[in-house]
Amino acid sequence: MLEIDGLSVTYGGLHALSEVSLKVEAGQFVAIVGPNGAGKTTLFKAISGTVPPAGGQIRYEGQDLLRLPPPARAHLGIAHVPEGRQVFASLSVMENLELGAYGGRARGHRADFERIFALFPVLQERRHQLAGTLSGGEQQMLAIGRGIASGPRLLMLDEPSMGLAPAVADAIFERIDELHRQDGLTILLVEQRVAEAVQSCDFGYVLETGRVVLAGASAALMADDRIRTVYLGM
Repeated sequence: MLEIDGLSVTYGGLHALSEVSLKVEAGQFVAIVGPNGAGKTTLFKAISGTVPPAGGQIRYEGQDLLRLPPPARAHLGIAHVPEGRQVFASLSVMENLELGAYGGRARGHRADFERIFALFPVLQERRHQLAGTLSGGEQQMLAIGRGIASGPRLLMLDEPSMGLAPAVADAIFERIDELHRQDGLTILLVEQRVAEAVQSCDFGYVLETGRVVLAGASAALMADDRIRTVYLGM
């Protein structure tokens, strides 16, 4: 579904990404982990089109994404749930969800709001409440719900557990896993909770200083001494 080959991104002459290559198969759950500043968020921005690459290719279902502006990429079925949630604070929960539907592949069709409310019942309870008055966990649920409302075929989640209490983060992970296992949604995840990300994924990549330093299936990564020592403290 998604294939990245030799992708490089620079900021002011500094390399944020250097020759990054990875792929995501349809229906797969792929995790990208690594330390802060590794380039994970930059990678997502390059895929969604908000930062220009200095080199390399990004193909989605065989189509050259670099030729398309960000709105066109969303209409193809790529939903980017950004780091820090970034909900529209002055709009209601329902208005945020409706904007997600308008901007993505679901435009012109009825978005599956019932599925979103089944995943996150609190959003239905608070659908008329201003998004800015929600708790951090509720805002993260709304951000994910807004992504789902766009009717994605590929859902990109950037640090969905950031700033959340462990119990809330666990609940978010359960919903993400449900989207993959039950709905068959293709997921690309960037996450700071390495153990949960690697255990949940089908395949994972470790990104350090803008480069892929390790890649493998979930079981292989969990057994790797580097992962166990550096990221899991084992």
